[in-house]
This record gives sequence, C-alpha cells and structure tokens, in this order.
Amino acid sequence: MKKIAIFILIHSFSTGLFAQVDFKKTEFRFPLKTVVTPSEITYDWNPAVQNLEMPSPVSDKNILAKAKTTADNLYKPSAGKPYYKKSESNRSLVNPPYLGRNFQGNIYNNSVPNDNDMAISNGNKVVSVINSTIKFYDLNLDTAYTAISLFSFCNSLGLPSAHFDPKVMYDPQADRFIMACLNGFTDSTSFYVIGFSQTNDPLMNWNFYSLPGNPFNDTLWTDFPMMSISPDELFLTGNLLHNDMPWQTGFVETFIWQINKWDGYNGDTLSSGIYHDINFNNKPIRNLCPVKGGDGPYGPNQYFLSNRNFAVSCDSVFLVELTDTFNAPSTTIDIALVIVDENYHVPPDVHQPTNNHLFATNDARILGAFFQNNKIQFVSNSRDTVTNLGAVYHGVMNNISSNPSVNGYTISDDTLEFGYANISYAGISVTDNSAIIGLNYSAETVYPGAAVLTTDANGNYSMITNVRSGDNYVNVLSGTLERWGDYSGSQLKYNEPGVVWVALTYGASNIKQATWIGELSIQPFAGINTENKIVNETKLYPNPSDNTIHFEFLLDKEMQVSFQLFDLNGKLIHLLFEEKVRKGKNKFSFDASFLSAGEYILIMEGENNFKQANKFIKQ
Repeated sequence: MKKIAIFILIHSFSTGLFAQVDFKKTEFRFPLKTVVTPSEITYDWNPAVQNLEMPSPVSDKNILAKAKTTADNLYKPSAGKPYYKKSESNRSLVNPPYLGRNFQGNIYNNSVPNDNDMAISNGNKVVSVINSTIKFYDLNLDTAYTAISLFSFCNSLGLPSAHFDPKVMYDPQADRFIMACLNGFTDSTSFYVIGFSQTNDPLMNWNFYSLPGNPFNDTLWTDFPMMSISPDELFLTGNLLHNDMPWQTGFVETFIWQINKWDGYNGDTLSSGIYHDINFNNKPIRNLCPVKGGDGPYGPNQYFLSNRNFAVSCDSVFLVELTDTFNAPSTTIDIALVIVDENYHVPPDVHQPTNNHLFATNDARILGAFFQNNKIQFVSNSRDTVTNLGAVYHGVMNNISSNPSVNGYTISDDTLEFGYANISYAGISVTDNSAIIGLNYSAETVYPGAAVLTTDANGNYSMITNVRSGDNYVNVLSGTLERWGDYSGSQLKYNEPGVVWVALTYGASNIKQATWIGELSIQPFAGINTENKIVNETKLYPNPSDNTIHFEFLLDKEMQVSFQLFDLNGKLIHLLFEEKVRKGKNKFSFDASFLSAGEYILIMEGENNFKQANKFIKQ
C-alpha cells in the first residue's frame, strides 16, 4: 500500500467556478481472489438474516427525522398560504415513453430494501440485482434463469458476513458486465466485492476481487455503494461509517476508488487506489454520486455530484471533477458549488393505502446522474411543498466545462407520491437531450407501483407511463415505516438509441416488495410483440440428473405448449410433449434415463412466438 498525501490551500470559493481542494490518495493492488461461473451454481442455501425493525427511530438524536418533522410542519397545506413554485412543465409538449417488453424481476428474498439495479448488454443479456439476489435473463431466448443469492454468487471469496447493496453495470466498450456489492456491517467484516465478467455471457466466468471496507484500519465500515466507468477505469464510491451508529449520524466521509477495469476483465492484479479526506470548507463531501456517461463512457476525467441531503430546503449542489487516470502524475479533485434556481427539499415519508404502513424515503441525496452534450441531468427524492407529498427533483446542470448552473424542477402529482427515481439518456441525435426517468409511486388510495416519464431537459415532461401497478400494499417490518428504496435501476440500451430499460419496485400480492423490469422508448416500437412473454421463476431440477427431469414454470395465461429435446448441436432428439397448459404454476417431468451422458437443451415453446431454452446435464 502506497500513500500519497496532496494538500492544496484554497482561501475562498465562488459559486459556479471550480477550485482544487484538499484530498489524500492511497494506492492499493489487489490480486484475483476467485473465478465464479453462475451456470454451475446448483446448490444455493440462500441464508438471510433480516432486521424486522422500522428503518430509523424518531428521536431528538436523529437529524434526518428532525429535518422531516420541520419540513412537514413548515409546508403543511393551509388556506391562503403564499408559495412560489416554478412549473415543472407543460406536460402536453413531450410524448410519454412507449412500454415494450416487461416482466417480473427478482422477487422478495427476505431482505429490505429492494435496492434495484439492472444492466442489459447489446446482445440482449440482462442482469438484475436486489438485496440479496442476482438474476439473469436472455431476451433472445425469452428465458429467465433462476435467481442466485449473493451469498452463493460471492461465497468462494470466503468472506465472513452477509452480502448486500448490489450494483451492476454493462460496459459497451468491453461488452462485459461489472457487479459490485458490500459485505459486512462492522469494521472487521466490511469488504467491497467486485466481479468482472470474462465474456459478454453473464452466466459464464466472473473474476472476483475483494477490497477492504475499512481501508485505513480505523474502526470504520463501508455503506451505500455507487459506480461508474470511463474508457479505462472503474469508479466506486462509498460512505465510511462508525460501528454501532445509524447511517444518519455515523457518517465520517465519502471516498472514491479508481480502478483499472481492464485488469479486472483479464483477471490480473487490480491497479487501484482510493481518494479520501475530500473536504469542502473543512467539511467532508457526502454521498458522492458518480455521473455515468449518457450514450457511453466518457473520460478520462470523471464527474461526481453531491448535495446537502439533510437540509429542509437547499439551493446548491456540489459538482466534483476527478481529473485524469489514477497513474497520472498531476491528478486533482476540483469542486464547484453550483446554485440551483429551484430548491430541493428533504422528502416526506410516503403514504400507502393503509394508515399503518408508510414508506421511508430517507434523504434528498442524488440517486442517479448522466453526462451528455455538456449537460448533467440528475434526480433525487424531494417534496412538493404545496401538497406536502413525496416528489422527485430533476436537475439539469448546464455549461459543465466553464461556469455550471442548474435548472431544477419538482416532479409531482396531486394524488400520487413519487420516490427513488433514476434517469438515463434517451436522445436519438447529437442535439437531443431527451431522458427517461423511472420512479416508484404510491398514495393513500393507490398501491405502490412503478412508472416512467420523458423529459426534454428544457423543463417539459410527459404524462407518466405506468410500467407495473401494485397488487397490494407492503408490510414487512414492525412499526409503521417500511423500506422503499434505496435506489432503482436504469440503463440506455446502447445499440438502440432512445431505448431505456428500468428495474423498479411494486407491491406484490403477498404484501412484500418485488421488482418489475421494463423496456421503454421515446419512439414507437416497430414490429415488436410487447406482450409479457417471459416465463418467470422457472426451475429445472435435478441438474445434473441420472433419471427424471422436472421443470417448474409459471404461465401468465392458458396456452398451447410444447417441450422439445435437443442436443448441443441443435439436433432435435424428441418432441416430448404438445398440449394446452393452464395459467399459473405448472410442472413438466420426463424420464431422461434413456439419454447418453452429456449436455442437452430442453426447449419450451408456446403462443405468440414464446420460446424458452434450458440446458441440463445427464450423468
């Protein structure tokens, strides 16, 4: 480990102008720990311990709870109350997104919150993660593979504690995936786990590394991971917290890992380092959100955003620029304090159709951002101060390279309350700044669901497109406050301009939270059957097998179904079954004892070009 301390004295700051700030830089090298092949994981104990208490007690020591209470009282609706609010838009000027393929994502896995994230490759492979599972889809085969727990996915690392807070990205330059998650809630068990796929098939080999969650051996641990990539590097952020303290009051600082991503793809020792003690006016910058590329990675410089996330109301955002690659001799961290033209606010807790279970919205930290056309667009939780309901704040930062400024807009509704948004670029030309915003919604009379809308980055928005209505309210924890976040997934389909995929939360019929994945476009889909065709939560077992094969599957409606057996060369061995099957959960079985040892493919076909393939091994 090599430490480099860099101190630059700054006497004053001007709003909108960059200034270099103090920071420290510590170099690390991490060897490859293990290689994991998801398709070979056949046993999954899926252990989970869930704390059933509500997210945070309301006490005088809880600074976030005090800020929410202050805002609740300050913005309580009253007759004749004067208030200025900039209109969020004329919603008739922008068309709502078109909904394409959409289907069930990861289901509740005894962990909260959902922490949705997802990535999709140019070759139509999808990786979806929540607390605490990872699931793989092949859209070309209309196939959803059984979810794998993060415990099993990361188990060969030999780490001593639970895995949580997963993040996943697709790298269009490398045509690979990157997954990161955290391990452990104390300084002695905390690690930052990173997996790099060796190929564009996420079911095949992943190179795994573990970074210390307590990198300076100072009784701290890492929470709230976020990530982005440049053409050559991976950037990870996280918060260092004190042991045995809530995240609201235990915060110490936010750090930035900078890692050579090609080392990870190749399985080499990671060349990396961490930037820490990043301060503005002698106070640590908090909750740094990496700004992803709009239509692809940018760099080598990388942007990050931060704000005053506990403020009852605030008019400023921090723009942080990390210059050059890690090995560059003159890397700097520059920060600009940028004033917004409409304040953001600490969000209220959000209602459900039951008085006993509200949704926690945490604070107003920035949850997603992208850089395109010298603009940064970002979103965060906020509140509508006219109705006092949960809302989403959308910021458009202009003139990034010179004198940045922010136009801010509060996205709200008279009935629905919004939260945990994410945003992706959806432009179809070099001058198009369109974006699709995905968000969760709930209300006193509406079950929690998932929706999206379009913006042109000029203050105009579409009406919302409903992605998934809720089936019920959510009741998992004791007390009255349920977890709703902590983030949502969103990604541009890089080889399909204007198409964005999202992973959002809705209330399932069993009063648990679940994930729904959807494909959205700012233009109509041409020649695509948008009906939900994917069969979800399928299970083929035992695999490998000596004799009987069982295949469990779920149908959205009654349909004519066939099962065909093929070898790996695509030769049809036998048509096993062809008949109408009822809606709901079904199990198909057949005797495989007649087969020679080897690998085979069981293909299920149905109406509307439905097709699903499942590989198995005959011993």
